[in-house]
Amino acid sequence: MEATDFGNSYKTRTAPPNLEDKRVPGHKPWTNTARILLEARCELTDDASGQTDEFFLIAPCRTEWCHQEEHLFQLPSAEYQEIWSHDRHLSVGKSLTLEGALPHSEPVKPRFTFLEFTVRRYPEATVLRSDEEVVRATMQQLPLVAQTEIWSEDRRMRAMIEYPIKTINVQLERKRFQVDTGPLLVPDFTSEEEHWIDWFSLAHLAYNTFDRGEFILRRPTPILRDGNEVAVALHYSEVRVYEARHTILCGGRL
Repeated sequence: MEATDFGNSYKTRTAPPNLEDKRVPGHKPWTNTARILLEARCELTDDASGQTDEFFLIAPCRTEWCHQEEHLFQLPSAEYQEIWSHDRHLSVGKSLTLEGALPHSEPVKPRFTFLEFTVRRYPEATVLRSDEEVVRATMQQLPLVAQTEIWSEDRRMRAMIEYPIKTINVQLERKRFQVDTGPLLVPDFTSEEEHWIDWFSLAHLAYNTFDRGEFILRRPTPILRDGNEVAVALHYSEVRVYEARHTILCGGRL
């Protein structure tokens, strides 16, 4: 099986200048090309129709004014992070608090004139078929990548989520492991949104067997003071448990 080398995989896009943007100091009125690491990817498949689409989560950064000589960070600061397909993109960045509705996806064109995904694979990857092999690969400091498949039987939809394992716990004497990693992207199979990209939320994932996963999803979460809601934040606050198939691979040979 192939495993994505997420430390060497990118989304690259080019945006023309927005001459109607009057913010101060604003971006330089130039085209801008940004190359951003991929955090995770997902293949979503409709088994009834055979339709498949691919989605990518990019690494986060802080909002900035591009190519100015000074005052590079925007204030107030916010997070820039998005989910992308080959024809749409969805903002999942955040400020400290949430105001208004969550954004919906938008078409790539005409806002962006160039879009490319560079997905590189490890030259050699080994499937880790037991707890003991996962522990061995972990202690040998090999890069770990997982592919998690979840599904909805009633809608005949399934998702294969691929991501680097950034954090893993092991118990050496008992040869046990527990993955706790993210962020990654997970679809809501109950969504009625027209575009599949709008089904996705950010999540972290924890599991210690190959057939079950607990996702904690980022959701609008009330902030309470003396029992009263004073604000709403985007926070990891909703846990969903899925029957799953986890395939864990290491880059190289075990």
